[in-house]
Amino acid sequence: MNGRMKLIAQNFNAAWRRVVAALLLITVGARSGSAADGGATNLLQISQQLQRLKAYETAEERRIDSDEQLIQELEGRLEQVDARDRGLATTTQQLTTTNNQIKEQTAQKLQTLQSRLDSGTETSVFDSAMGRYFGQHQFTFAGAAAGAFIYDRQSAQNSFAFVFEPLVLYKLNDWMLFEAEIEAGLPRGSGADFGLPVATAQIFLNDYLELNLGKFDQPFGDWYEAHSALWVNRFVTAPLPYGQEALVPPSDLGIQLRGSAQWGESGQDVDYTIWAANGPAYDTSLPRAVVGQTLESPTNLGVQSNGRAYGARFRVYPLPIDANLGRLEVGASTYNGKWQNAHWLNAWGVDFAYLRENLQARGEFLSAYRQMPAGSSADNRQGWYVQAGYFLQGLPPLHLGDAIDDAIHRLEPLIRYSGVNQGAIVTDEVTTDPAIGFSGSDGVRSRTAAPRGRRFHLQWREHPDREADRRDRQRSRDSDSTRDRILANKRRREALD
Repeated sequence: MNGRMKLIAQNFNAAWRRVVAALLLITVGARSGSAADGGATNLLQISQQLQRLKAYETAEERRIDSDEQLIQELEGRLEQVDARDRGLATTTQQLTTTNNQIKEQTAQKLQTLQSRLDSGTETSVFDSAMGRYFGQHQFTFAGAAAGAFIYDRQSAQNSFAFVFEPLVLYKLNDWMLFEAEIEAGLPRGSGADFGLPVATAQIFLNDYLELNLGKFDQPFGDWYEAHSALWVNRFVTAPLPYGQEALVPPSDLGIQLRGSAQWGESGQDVDYTIWAANGPAYDTSLPRAVVGQTLESPTNLGVQSNGRAYGARFRVYPLPIDANLGRLEVGASTYNGKWQNAHWLNAWGVDFAYLRENLQARGEFLSAYRQMPAGSSADNRQGWYVQAGYFLQGLPPLHLGDAIDDAIHRLEPLIRYSGVNQGAIVTDEVTTDPAIGFSGSDGVRSRTAAPRGRRFHLQWREHPDREADRRDRQRSRDSDSTRDRILANKRRREALD
């Protein structure tokens, strides 16, 4: 830039020297009076030269301004690069300092651990570690109680009835839970009956696998495990295939392995249960096996045959939650066991359940084939049921008054159709003793050779608490396993820690 300024100054000085020389010539010519015309020509040339000098000077100034602007931009970029370099240097220093601190802390911890190992583990430290491993011991008491007044016009009987079913849950730690249900009833006479329908140890091997040991509700289908409890069953009675003339045993004594996995989007799951148990047993009070015998309560010791029973159940949930199409469950079950040394009971079934907003529906079909001794006819049985319910709380206002509208919106109409087919029944096994949810034998009243049974129910239930009912519905779907509750409590404790 300085060189250019010097060049402009030199050119300007030379031009002014020419102008001064021209003026001197004009002055001399004017004095001599001999070159008047030549002086005018020189003045014109001087004026043109001055104009060219001005234009050149303007162009040079513009070029200088452009160069100065470019230099300023380059200086600004250079300052940015310098600032970035300083920031990187600071970050490097901070990382180096942090690394040194971590190394020092690690060395101190290793030294502390080594000193503890050298000195031995204190009793208090060991107790604390075992306490953290085993967690908190916790008892939970639940269950149900039911009472009824039963009037049977056909048998001319009327009576009060009562049953009490406490449920005890004992959580030893985050991976082991004990469950026991005690059933107390008041049968005919002045005594009381006590039973232990469920007594299991549930071991959660991981988040997706569970081991059950003990006496459990039969995992066949979806009724015994999920809906047979008094406080879960939406109707007063059980469906015919699971009533007095049940096709498969209601419970068994053995071992289960169950788990689940997600196979697609959220909500698209599959769960499975496989088990081995003592197996089925039929009424032993009869002198010989006959078609139509009822199943006995599960035996504590499997002495009725030299073989055990086994079964499997698989359920699929195909609808993702984000689809907002509700929850659909489709399942299939099988149960096979020896009721005598050389004779099998083979049963299979399919089931479904659908829940969407205020609508719930479910149904099952099951079939059982019992091998009979030589000389007896086949003992084949089939059963089914379909039921549905709708919560009227989803209806719009009826404008019948607040009290009436509120009462109607608390109701749930329910409907069920169930049936059984079997070759015969044993009349001596038909009972008419009333009980909770039972007003006589579910065996067909007819004494024909090929009895059939059908039952149609229409029922209304009151729901004072919508949220409480939703929780009950969820518990009824998940009552076959307490894994989710245990895992949820574990995660909450981990979050609090």
